[in-house]
Amino acid sequence: MFCNLSGEPPQEPVISKKSGHVYEKRLIVKYIADYGKDPINGEDITEEDLLEVKTSPKTIKPRPPTLTSIPSLLAVFQNEWDSLMLETFTLKQQYQQVRQELSHALYQYDAACRVIARLMKERDAAREALANVQAHIAVQPPSDAAASEANAMEIEEEKKGVNDTVIEKLNETSANLSKARKKRKAPPDLTPADTIKEFTQITVVPSLHTTSNPGIICLDLDQTENLVLTGGNDKKAQIFNRERNKVENLLKGHTKKVTDVLWLGRTDSEQGDTVFTSSADKTIRIWRPAAKGYKTEKTLTSHTSDVTGIAVHATKDYLVSVSHDSTWAFHDIETAQTLVKVESNEVNDGYSTVEFHPDGLILGTGTNDSVVRIWDVKSQQNVASFTGHTGRVTSISFSENGYFLATASEDNLVKLWDLRKLSNFHTLTIDEGKINKVVWDYSGHYLAVGGTDMRIYQSKTWNELAVISENTAEIMDMKFGELAKYLVVGGLDRSLRFFECLYEKYVLILWFEKRFRHHSQELTLGLKSVTASGLGWSDSFANQIIDHDSDLVNHPSRPMKKAILKPARRLVPSNLPMPLKHDGTWKEHPEVFEEVTLRDLIRLKTSDSDIHLIKPIISDGTMSPEFGLDVKSTSAHSQRPT
Repeated sequence: MFCNLSGEPPQEPVISKKSGHVYEKRLIVKYIADYGKDPINGEDITEEDLLEVKTSPKTIKPRPPTLTSIPSLLAVFQNEWDSLMLETFTLKQQYQQVRQELSHALYQYDAACRVIARLMKERDAAREALANVQAHIAVQPPSDAAASEANAMEIEEEKKGVNDTVIEKLNETSANLSKARKKRKAPPDLTPADTIKEFTQITVVPSLHTTSNPGIICLDLDQTENLVLTGGNDKKAQIFNRERNKVENLLKGHTKKVTDVLWLGRTDSEQGDTVFTSSADKTIRIWRPAAKGYKTEKTLTSHTSDVTGIAVHATKDYLVSVSHDSTWAFHDIETAQTLVKVESNEVNDGYSTVEFHPDGLILGTGTNDSVVRIWDVKSQQNVASFTGHTGRVTSISFSENGYFLATASEDNLVKLWDLRKLSNFHTLTIDEGKINKVVWDYSGHYLAVGGTDMRIYQSKTWNELAVISENTAEIMDMKFGELAKYLVVGGLDRSLRFFECLYEKYVLILWFEKRFRHHSQELTLGLKSVTASGLGWSDSFANQIIDHDSDLVNHPSRPMKKAILKPARRLVPSNLPMPLKHDGTWKEHPEVFEEVTLRDLIRLKTSDSDIHLIKPIISDGTMSPEFGLDVKSTSAHSQRPT
């Protein structure tokens, strides 16, 4: 047995009835006299609560010696040790008690700071409101004018919300769009699936946004497809001009990362299109063109947490936003007023993405709790919910025909939903990596999926047409160009990447390189004036090729042949029907050449009956006979294309 106070075998062992522990009698009696409590459990105790333990043989304390002897010194040391043990035990208990009190005090201090901060904010708001009231009272109009102002305020209040005027505009726009959509057929110039399979990286615009918080989070193309709007982790938005190959405008104002960017989509403005940006700083900014760049015209502050997505209605008059505060809001763009803010008891973890249906009467939202919800914009009611994902919904996209909805989630699944049957009819599984974005092309024939890499699928058959992985970091957003001619991609590697088919561009470069050796400077300048400005080749290498003074034209080097001639041969289809036709009359003169439409220069349709391209295109190893050029006679073109 050992004493629970000293840790040594007791000479007179006793047991506490309160805790059942063994103590040295002299120590526990002294402790009871000082504190009156059991040292183990803290209960009140008296000497009557101590039960003596009888041992045999009983330990007999030796006769007290004098202090001059070693036994006497040992006895003194023993007594001092006992006192030290009692004091150490007491200090440990007090130390634990002080720690608890300090922790509680710190918690109270933190709570008090929060309360004080809230009260100061309310105080400042009250002071501002009081100042506004005082200013209003100081310039108060006569009573009749006051009555008129009150009536005007009532009328203005009635205008808020999705009222009859807004509903009428929504219905009219939806009817017009639905009527036009029913008559619409697949564009005859839509890029065929075989060309999509040949998509490869054509242009890279590196080092956009800053390196401190790198990454492009979102992007959008304007109606001209010449301006690319990007938003980044660096709290800024940028407008990149493809024709000039440079960033033209820098939009600064947000205090946290930009989560979504949009063009309004109007082309009737002479100054430029309107820009919308949302941010994790809880705001949405409306930017208008100014004398120098873009400036914030209005700021929407209806949300109380991160704004995670925005979408423009087909009327171009309204904007919808979603937030982590579990609400979505419907805004009037012209007045910058929030007409309605919708909160649902079924959404507790916030929204992650939003998209308008092409007709504009319903709205799709993705949530952090893996549910996709469809809302009636006019009544703000949840009319359908799609469950099936097991992770946060990262992106949703309606097809232009209005029948299908594609949704992506952190569970690495892309689900296709039929809005007519409200059911999931197909699921695409990405085995490795992440999925951050899904987007349809305007015709609804192709679906692009971006994340760790980029994949393009053909609708209806859902065949995987292309897998592109040139990106060095995650892909965050992407957009198809007109007729799916190209795809622009932005990601966390700070780069804009343009993907299209090498064939149409490089076969023209190949022809220009060949023809410039045999034609005059006058014709060369004519070709350059059309191709450089009309085709909009922004990369310097292509512009060098069509420059008549370039040594690359007259004396092509081996790197040039390897970089351009061989890819061109590899990508030329071997089954092109002959002879190739041309829409216009061809003469070797620049004025006549400029009459040839640019569509004739870059369009290639795979149907046997209608193929348009410039005559001297490589098909079976020879140039078109009208030009009297034999490709086989030149070593640079000696191989037959496959």
